[in-house]
Amino acid sequence: MFKFRTAISILSVVVLMACEGAERNAPIGSSMDIQAAAYVSPLPSSVTLLTMVNESGDFGEHSGILINASQQVLYDPAGTFRHSTSPNARDVNYGMHPAMVEYYKSYHARRGYYVVAQELQVSPDLAEQIFQRAVAQGETAKLHCGISVSSVLNGLQMFAGIPTTYYPGKIMDSFAEVPDVKTSYVYEDDEGQNTTQ
Repeated sequence: MFKFRTAISILSVVVLMACEGAERNAPIGSSMDIQAAAYVSPLPSSVTLLTMVNESGDFGEHSGILINASQQVLYDPAGTFRHSTSPNARDVNYGMHPAMVEYYKSYHARRGYYVVAQELQVSPDLAEQIFQRAVAQGETAKLHCGISVSSVLNGLQMFAGIPTTYYPGKIMDSFAEVPDVKTSYVYEDDEGQNTTQ
């Protein structure tokens, strides 16, 4: 009976965690490309948890973190998003200017899926620490986006309540409990993921 329950638990984890199942074969950005693409936002330093939610049951299927630190980047572990003007290295997308951020959200929002953006202003030092933790985390295996995102956040005092988990929805719910979080939603009605360039 124990083995059966364990097998069911493992199967549930695999089925419920979508975290971008497609192959990722885009070239890794060179240090020169990354330096050239760097975008420094004039807005206050912040972190924004981005969760892709399946409307059927409101289940979170993928997590990423937009980090506005010394430059604005997107930590997108196990993600499929690639763009020719946003070089990617070790699951961090650089050059995330406002239009690129909106493009990323639009890439994921489609019929049956919406995007939840939870923005939190933080100190420049904390934003930079999260940026460096994301870079240090390295490339993430498929279906492990939740583990990577929660690991980047939950080692920090402000995010101590975020559990280490495979489930993006649990991270989203815990992040919502951090004071002063501003939440917005992106809904679109197109079919399938938008094409990256």
